[in-house]
Amino acid sequence: MKKNIVYILIAMSFFAMSCIKDMTNMDVKPVAQIVIDTTGMGLTTSYTTFQGDSLKIKIKVNKTGTSNDNLKYEWGINTYGGYKRIVGVGRNLETKITEAPGSFVLIYTVTDTTTNQKAFFTWNLAVNSAYGSGLIVVDTRDDINSDYNLIMGFNFTPGMGDSESKIFRNLYSGANSKKIEGIVKDVSYERYTTSRFLTSITDKSIIRVDPLSYQFTMRDNQCFLLPPEKISPNKIQSTQQTNPHEYIVNDGKVHYRYTSTAPFGYRFLGDNLDYSCKEICGLQLPTSSTAAAVLYDEKNNRFLLTPTITSSSGTLTSFPAVDNSGVAPAFDPRNMGNKTCLHLEEGQNKRVLAIMKSRDAAQYFVYQVLLAPLNGKMGYSLHDITNNPEINNSKYYTCSQSENVLFYATDNKVYATTLLAGGGTDASLRYTVESGEKITGMRMHIMQGNINLPSLVNPLDFTQRQTMPAANRMLILSTYNEATKNGKIITIPLQTLGVGGLVTDPLYIKTYSGFGRITAFCNQNQ
Repeated sequence: MKKNIVYILIAMSFFAMSCIKDMTNMDVKPVAQIVIDTTGMGLTTSYTTFQGDSLKIKIKVNKTGTSNDNLKYEWGINTYGGYKRIVGVGRNLETKITEAPGSFVLIYTVTDTTTNQKAFFTWNLAVNSAYGSGLIVVDTRDDINSDYNLIMGFNFTPGMGDSESKIFRNLYSGANSKKIEGIVKDVSYERYTTSRFLTSITDKSIIRVDPLSYQFTMRDNQCFLLPPEKISPNKIQSTQQTNPHEYIVNDGKVHYRYTSTAPFGYRFLGDNLDYSCKEICGLQLPTSSTAAAVLYDEKNNRFLLTPTITSSSGTLTSFPAVDNSGVAPAFDPRNMGNKTCLHLEEGQNKRVLAIMKSRDAAQYFVYQVLLAPLNGKMGYSLHDITNNPEINNSKYYTCSQSENVLFYATDNKVYATTLLAGGGTDASLRYTVESGEKITGMRMHIMQGNINLPSLVNPLDFTQRQTMPAANRMLILSTYNEATKNGKIITIPLQTLGVGGLVTDPLYIKTYSGFGRITAFCNQNQ
């Protein structure tokens, strides 16, 4: 028995030795490693891009000891919930980002097709809405339909440099496969925390879209808690600086909405005289205890006050009786005579400027109305501008909250008239558009963005220019050339406050062109 065991052990040892010898004759090679080389990309671990923009990444890949011919590439955009979209199959990436705004992971996978060996590299990817803060521009190219455009640039968009600008065109038709029916005559943007609304009006319709995508959301009766008898909008205005709220004048009546509420509330009720309105002005910084807006009653030739910003169900009220004790007020807001209101806008020190015209004569006036305190001296000042140059041809009006000056524009000229103490005025020509162009709109910029102004030390040296916020220091004009069918947005900084002194050096004036006939524009503060 012992001999048998010995024989078996000897046999096993010979077998083992033969196996070892055979293994030494095998062609054994190390597995080639895939190396994703990010050298030259710095410490980039994430990318931020805008929806609709292109993302390009160049990268080096090596497979040690052999050729790269058998490598397969895949770029995927992933997120939680199982979402995945393959956006590239080449070694480098060049793709258009179509994902909705949000956070994603960009995963790069390299596969050796002969061994199925894989290598990975990942980046965090933040997709922002392509449509950030800027200027909404509404134009028409056929005088039948309208479309949205957005200018993002130094004048309107925080973080963009002096020479940077983007113009997104035909946003409504691109998102909805059709244009807005009718000519948009007014547009309003309102944001409250994460809620955003962009509302436009034509003579016969009210259209609301989501300004992150420009997709249609609601129209006409859908925009009201209680639909009005008739959709006939006259005016829309939003306040954006604090406690955002918005007003719409429909068929002569005012509706209001506050905070993130989408529909307009019930229309404000007037007193037993009723009212008919075309113009309204809400304060950008109202208090919770004073009237939030003033409107002009065309039916009864008087100003009316809205309730506070938190009293959307309140009624419109008349101004208090005139108090002639001490210094008498300049006028009685309850009795304006046979006049129509051409424009209402907030000016300096929360005074509302009302540009008025006599209905039966070529007489023009500027009235400044106080909204607080509530007393008999709210008719602050009266300025007769009947003899101002070309006032009979004026079509557009605006003012800055930084100076007591009215700007008015004819078809091709812009004038500034300083509203002097005691009711006087001092008018000067400030800007003339190029030959063949006509002004189609004008307003003062009041939101984000920047302007350049000449240096106080070396005003002729553009390299020493000073940069400052554009709010209440930049006039915006829209113009149109009928022969070339070219619409423009022109931004002109206010160089000298107190007299409406627009900058004259063309180096400081910016032009954004390539539009149709511009019919409305407003700030968008994303």
